[in-house]
Amino acid sequence: MRFCHSPKTTLRIAVAILSRAIPDGDFSVRRGRVRPLRREMWAHWTDENSALCSLDHSVYRYTYETGQFEKLFSIPPRTNTLSGRIKDRLARSWVRRYLLPGSGIGNLTRTNDGNVVVIFDRIYWYSERKPDRLATVVSCDAGPEFATPLRGGATAHGISNKVYFGEYLNGHQCDIRVFCIDVSIPSMRECWRFSRQEIKHIHAIHYDRFRSRLWICTGDLDHESNIYYTDDEFSSIKKFGGGDQSWRAIAMVFDEHGMEWGMDAGKDAPADAVNYIYRYDFRTGIRSSRVLVGNPVYSACEFADGAAVMQTTFEPGRPQNTPETAALWIRDKQGAWTNILELPYDVTKPRQGVGAYGYICLPQGISPVNRLLFTPVNCGTNSHVLYEWAGDR
Repeated sequence: MRFCHSPKTTLRIAVAILSRAIPDGDFSVRRGRVRPLRREMWAHWTDENSALCSLDHSVYRYTYETGQFEKLFSIPPRTNTLSGRIKDRLARSWVRRYLLPGSGIGNLTRTNDGNVVVIFDRIYWYSERKPDRLATVVSCDAGPEFATPLRGGATAHGISNKVYFGEYLNGHQCDIRVFCIDVSIPSMRECWRFSRQEIKHIHAIHYDRFRSRLWICTGDLDHESNIYYTDDEFSSIKKFGGGDQSWRAIAMVFDEHGMEWGMDAGKDAPADAVNYIYRYDFRTGIRSSRVLVGNPVYSACEFADGAAVMQTTFEPGRPQNTPETAALWIRDKQGAWTNILELPYDVTKPRQGVGAYGYICLPQGISPVNRLLFTPVNCGTNSHVLYEWAGDR
């Protein structure tokens, strides 16, 4: 028997498949409520009004007030030839994404002047002032080819609007480079280099808007686990602290008087290196542990009222006695941290390019008060779905 479908029918089937079995979001949350927004979508950056999210190789704006998505741009095919465009079209098709889903865009950040930078197989630039269907490729003369940062590891300087990221590599003996992306030219250049004897890799670079400072988090062994900073955009850097696993960090948040970071002591760390969130107070010069979170902290986001959120990641094979969950921890305006959500680890359907850890992806930036977008990974049926959390007002 032969079945023929009209284009509209085929489209409806495709939409039904791609939106299949989206969970209702009714998992255990200790504060507020959650609801699913869209499968296969990731939030990368947010401010109080909207967020930038990716779906495959396309970027959308989500507006909090309306709850609507608006497509902004896509990254172009790797080669701009007929065969290259055809190959890209097939890779972007709903059939390919349904049968062989990928990891999508890894890093996206936005500058204060409305430029969006995507760090993927190449560097891409999109300007909200000159909207186009496709992002522009930024030239880079760095050799050898650059290694991409961890998800959320790039940042935009709040004054110069230049974007900075450091290389994340494992199993190597290379020096580790920091790159500066200047979309006003546009170009990318190396602006700093760490020797392999100093560090293994860079976990993240963060912009501190209260001190107009860039912070650099490195790892992984004790002598490699340090926090550096630069006040002159890598004309020079200074070491702030380090030397043991308590300084091994990826995620940081800042406020008027201090900063906080979560430890990133994973399965390669000693059994007694259980993870805490630490705070440094610039008024007193005192560093203190705030709360025991157990598993490593991979990402964080601030709220418009001064609250913040961090997420913890489960790494199978870790020697530490910690829960087999990915979790969200909320800090209130008084500075107290509370675990509001735990999702059991479940990697029954591993995905190429994603890895086998259980975690919750958060956007960079500043979220509206009591609103947060997040995407769980390797958490069973809740995986790869963009959710919105709404706290109690």
